[in-house]
Amino acid sequence: MKIVHFAKFYPPEYGGIESVTEALAEDHAAVGHDVEVVCFTRGSTTFEKMGQLNIRRIKVQKVIASQPLAVSYLKACAAAAQNAAIVHVHSPNMLAALAVLRLPQHTQVVIHWHADIENKGILGKLIRPIERAMLRHADAIVVTTEEYAKASSALKDFTKKVGVIPIGIADTTKAPKIEVNTLPYILFVGRLVPYKGLDVLLDALSLIHGDVELRVVGVGPLLTVLKTQAVRLGLKDRVKFIGRVNEVELEELMAGAAIFCLPSTSRLEAFGVVLLEAMRAGRAIVSTNIPGSGVPWVNSTGINVPVRDAKALAEAIDQLLLDPTKAERLGKFARARFENEFSRGIMSSRFLSLYRQLIENVS
Repeated sequence: MKIVHFAKFYPPEYGGIESVTEALAEDHAAVGHDVEVVCFTRGSTTFEKMGQLNIRRIKVQKVIASQPLAVSYLKACAAAAQNAAIVHVHSPNMLAALAVLRLPQHTQVVIHWHADIENKGILGKLIRPIERAMLRHADAIVVTTEEYAKASSALKDFTKKVGVIPIGIADTTKAPKIEVNTLPYILFVGRLVPYKGLDVLLDALSLIHGDVELRVVGVGPLLTVLKTQAVRLGLKDRVKFIGRVNEVELEELMAGAAIFCLPSTSRLEAFGVVLLEAMRAGRAIVSTNIPGSGVPWVNSTGINVPVRDAKALAEAIDQLLLDPTKAERLGKFARARFENEFSRGIMSSRFLSLYRQLIENVS
């Protein structure tokens, strides 16, 4: 079948939605389906062909509130969707929503609802009517967790169309490197933006009794503020801001971590793909019990603490540092849950089953 993805960006652009789009496109092309991805790029407009996978990258003309814009994106979507059996839309993406409204009625549309649009001001208000029209047009809406769907006001009128397919990632494992004469470390991975809650984790680190350091992987606008906070709390020698790392380096850091921590503070953390990377590595995880987010469900084998509670975060981390046997046990539970629920192959096969079901329903 011909499967077309309307995406915002695509690797080498980094992000959770980008990695999901890449996994589905590559896996379905690998088993013989004709797959095309339409996405934005910060570089020049290009068309790439890799066997059964085609990628149309459209140069961004302007960005407003994280939404890339280009008139040629709509034209590219229309061209790619000709004769498509399935159009798979990665939302939020306002231009992809507009492109859906121009599709023929016979085209089967899957909306992959990665997250609600929040904190976008006037742009958010402008997008909502377009978003609702897209959802009415959709044949299926896929969310990553039931918990997120239940809390989404945007989806409340479309529950009959909603189904759950959790995100999955490739099953690779790395043996931890043995670092001589170093402290055990907590690992944080994510963009340095407010909702990731790294400021709370730094406060928690100042309360932790165990001898441990924090390694921070990621870049973002709060880097200077967070470094200043670390110095103010007397943590300069216990926090390492590593910046960007490649995939191999990240797997090595995951494999060697004593604890992985995701202290996010809002539903902007809809799922927490990075949790899967920690589970794959068999790490004990401490995350936050974000109301209406999928994070606590994903990390059901670890410890979830109240949002923005540095004391509770410190106590959970201390508990695992003081009881390595428990940390190891939670890590094994996490690895087993990953294998049963969150592998890339399971996700890809579930989407293929959905596509086939939709096509059979109209034939």
